[in-house]
Amino acid sequence: MYRSFREIIELLDSQGKLVRVTKPVNPRFEMPALMKTLEDESKAFIFENVQGSDYKAVGGLFTSMGRFGLIFNEDGNEDFTYEQAGQRVMKGIANPIPYNQVDSGPILENILTGSDIDLNSLPAPTFFELDTGPFLTAAVGIFRKPNGEINVGFYRCLIIDSQNLLINASGLSDLRKAYAWHKENNKEMKVAMVLGAPPALLMAAASKSPDDVSELDVAGGINGDSIDVIMGPDSGLPIPVDCEMAFETVVDLDNMVENTLGEFGAQYGTEHAPMCKVTSMLQRNDAMFYTLMAGRAKEHNNLGYLTVYGITKGIEQKIRETYTNVTNLAVHFDTKIGPLMHLVIAIKKNSDDEPAQMIKELFEMNMGFFNLAWMAKRIIIVDDDVDPNDMDDVEWATWTRMGRSEKFHAFQDFVTWEVDRAALPDGTSARVGVDATKDMDYADDLVKPIIPNEEEVKLKDYI
Repeated sequence: MYRSFREIIELLDSQGKLVRVTKPVNPRFEMPALMKTLEDESKAFIFENVQGSDYKAVGGLFTSMGRFGLIFNEDGNEDFTYEQAGQRVMKGIANPIPYNQVDSGPILENILTGSDIDLNSLPAPTFFELDTGPFLTAAVGIFRKPNGEINVGFYRCLIIDSQNLLINASGLSDLRKAYAWHKENNKEMKVAMVLGAPPALLMAAASKSPDDVSELDVAGGINGDSIDVIMGPDSGLPIPVDCEMAFETVVDLDNMVENTLGEFGAQYGTEHAPMCKVTSMLQRNDAMFYTLMAGRAKEHNNLGYLTVYGITKGIEQKIRETYTNVTNLAVHFDTKIGPLMHLVIAIKKNSDDEPAQMIKELFEMNMGFFNLAWMAKRIIIVDDDVDPNDMDDVEWATWTRMGRSEKFHAFQDFVTWEVDRAALPDGTSARVGVDATKDMDYADDLVKPIIPNEEEVKLKDYI
């Protein structure tokens, strides 16, 4: 079984995990401040009285990985892990179910065109003091790739005026490639931006699918049932029938505009995006405006973690295949330590030179469309008595087993991902490697104190 977007809101409400804010709230700064507080308390929210708007704003639905269990767990519990969520997506990619075209649905209850379209009436927040303006942060963009396949991804949108917005595309995204192709071939491009999409589509849109697989079909595979869509009256693009609202747009690739938003790594990100004319606005009766807290926020990041799940598994597999001395490893993607990944690898080493050589080789490892250094900021090598998943254990090893300065390795001039805002103007930034293993000459002096069979002794058996 699976639940729809509205069913999840209703479930959270029935469980006392949804806060209804009835007092008037200014969407500029005041609303984000409340959103952040509510997220910190793992509360979903509905703002029922946003100044300048007749729409309710909803969010905070997936403030923990366990919340993805609300989609799939029959009893509505939050017993769900990052691994389970990632595996759901991988299963959907491996077993996609094509979307199903229908003739009617809630999204066709209201179709606005021309002067009836008013993006300024949306309760879109302006999050941070240096943001360019109000942003849509929870919208998924639907477009047709040059190969004809339908693509769905998360793209932040800046509202420019009543009928125009910017649709940003990161360097990793298929949308950026589609922009370039349409520009080069002088082809018209249309994008449909959707708010309040089916939860499985949110998961699929956050992930990275093969070029010949549509995220709409991946969402069907995640649910085990096809996603019902109508074809947009202006764009001809498939739009989920039970989403809250959708905006059909025509993209002007000759009009690129700079815009800035606080990003998931707790840094500002400035991008250039094309002006997009909204030709129609579809919305169901009593449509709600779905919004994600921008910056280093729980719901934003939990969806973002699904983006790198498949990449992470690929990295883990390649490292294990390349190095037979690896006993355990972990890829840490946590915005508390920045927007790039940190790798911790436990080995059974044969010489003191081994970790340094591994660090150099790992940063240069070819992962297909990028070298590992493009996404990895730090690599730490530890002994096999240290748990790479436990950063407290890793920190302990770093500062108790690194006696020589040569065990700290600094690199410069690595080409980096654009989310690394510390990069120099030429697109490069520094990388760090740490050999946190015991020197073999002193291994006996650096043994970790261990209680034999500690894990087998349970306090409950003695009380």
